Amino acid sequence: MHYVIIGNSAAAVGAIEAIRKIDRKSELTVIAGEKEHVYSRPLIAHLVAGEVNEEQMRYRPPDFYQQMNARVRFGENARQVDFARQKVFLDSGEEISYDKLLLTTGAKVTLPPLFNQERKGLVTFQTWADARKIIYLLNEGKRRAVVVGAGLIGLRAAYGLQKAGAEVTIVEFLPRILSRVLDTQGSALVETILQAGGLKVLTGRSVKEITETAGEITGITLDDGTKLPCDLLVAATGVTPNLELAEGLKTNHGILVNEYFQTNYSNVYAAGDVAETYDLARGRPRVNANWPNAHAQGRLAGQNMAGRPTPYRGSLGMNTVSFFGVPVISLGIFDPEAEEENGYEIKIRKNTEARIYQKLVFKENRLKGAIFIGDLGYCGAVKDMLAEQLLAGIIKDAILEEKYQLFGFLRKRRQEKLEGKNIPWKESYSSPQKYVKSFNEETWTERERNERKW
Repeated sequence: MHYVIIGNSAAAVGAIEAIRKIDRKSELTVIAGEKEHVYSRPLIAHLVAGEVNEEQMRYRPPDFYQQMNARVRFGENARQVDFARQKVFLDSGEEISYDKLLLTTGAKVTLPPLFNQERKGLVTFQTWADARKIIYLLNEGKRRAVVVGAGLIGLRAAYGLQKAGAEVTIVEFLPRILSRVLDTQGSALVETILQAGGLKVLTGRSVKEITETAGEITGITLDDGTKLPCDLLVAATGVTPNLELAEGLKTNHGILVNEYFQTNYSNVYAAGDVAETYDLARGRPRVNANWPNAHAQGRLAGQNMAGRPTPYRGSLGMNTVSFFGVPVISLGIFDPEAEEENGYEIKIRKNTEARIYQKLVFKENRLKGAIFIGDLGYCGAVKDMLAEQLLAGIIKDAILEEKYQLFGFLRKRRQEKLEGKNIPWKESYSSPQKYVKSFNEETWTERERNERKW
């Protein structure tokens, strides 16, 4: 058996580890594309900001591939897959045969024509190599930065640049920021937080022209005639599933897979940001691109590839970020109006002065989506309700107001999960005794007595 994985990020790591738990002997090849050891993409902004170093970027230990007995082709790209002949063709011309193939090719940056060319000072914000380019430019004294695009990637880039000492302006074509992450009220609140933190935000604008002097960027002109001087231009104009190797596979927005992550070829699997899986909140296939989903999907895909059939219940759309100490989370269908969905019931709790905004979206007595800004109280319980699609029942009106019905519901679920469950210690641990989980009635009673203030 020869397993081949194309890609080397969260989904690939999940698959590698899962395969090796079941099958230690078969050949395993990873076509990595990038030259880097597997690293945490969410930390790119923190690397630019100087909050983590290169060693801390690693997602697994330096000897990870040796431990997993995996052969990694760093810096090599697959240009084509012949699914009928079970061969992967590399850019070098080399052919690699496989018995089972996993595509974890993730997402690729989408660039408008104006940005789709080599210019000194123009960078994207997708990879470790991008972060190194930005750090190099900052060290050269390029400190006037414009970030084009106000999605999660763009705002993370702006955060990292400002922390590194740059003066940052964000330009967004749409009338509001984070339009795919928050509703209108949430976007407005986050924009005030960004402005208060020193970031300049311009919405409803686009870049008409990029000016250069001696081959270096010196500024941009917007469609309304506004001129912005800059020597560092970050294109964060969006990403889309990377379907370049998917010719011959059934696709929609991403590669279509079944509950075992199989494509229309039973020995070809797909997972992570390139895969379109069942969406738990929406009840239909969707690409839910985030790090936890990617790792979980890769892990189950690996189990299935190695002969241990494990169905996937589905994915949950989730976005998590923090701006100037204010946490922001959105889950599921957080803006049904924007999705042109009907029949939803919405509960909102907000305190603009305290930078708090909470929103719950229900349909047919089930929780379908949520937004938490500033106050994450019971966000974990809400996520569980979303993932399990539990009936909301009597607690629908109690969640945001934290009434006694909510505590009763959480108490019962916690008790069911804990009571009487035994955990045997490993032999390497100090005690051979079993650890018995228990439900602490006194602690919960005290918890219900302490009213939270906000």
